[in-house]
Amino acid sequence: MKKFSIAFIVVMLFCFAPVFVYARPLDAEAAKQELGFSVTSGIDMSKQTQSTFDDSKTIAGVANQGTAIEISVSSKDANGDLTENANFVLEVGVSGIFSQTVELSLGENVVEITASKEGYETVSEETIVKRRNITIKNELENTVSIPGGTRNLSLTI
Repeated sequence: MKKFSIAFIVVMLFCFAPVFVYARPLDAEAAKQELGFSVTSGIDMSKQTQSTFDDSKTIAGVANQGTAIEISVSSKDANGDLTENANFVLEVGVSGIFSQTVELSLGENVVEITASKEGYETVSEETIVKRRNITIKNELENTVSIPGGTRNLSLTI
């Protein structure tokens, strides 16, 4: 009986060992690591919302060779409806680097970056870039605010 139990355990171990070795949940962070995907400059994908006065941004990053990168820029109207303004599809080359300049419209721009490669899980990240009017920047740069005061002084240069 003891030999039978040991034999049964050994057989069960061989039957289920591959399942234990290869079975793991693939979360978004693990999928990003497998693709070597990361946005390194232009916009901060870790922030949900960011602001800029620039009319364009150059988005750059890294990924494994052969990874398809899709960059989509959409604008939100007053009702919250999205209208796609631009869509770029790039394939990462031998260098492992990708770069694309995107135009931003005034207001909220939803930037979505998707990385995909055959045999790997698709990774998608999204952020909102709020483009502000340049006159606001000029006004902020030329205004002196006194804490506790009710008057703002405007400087003209």
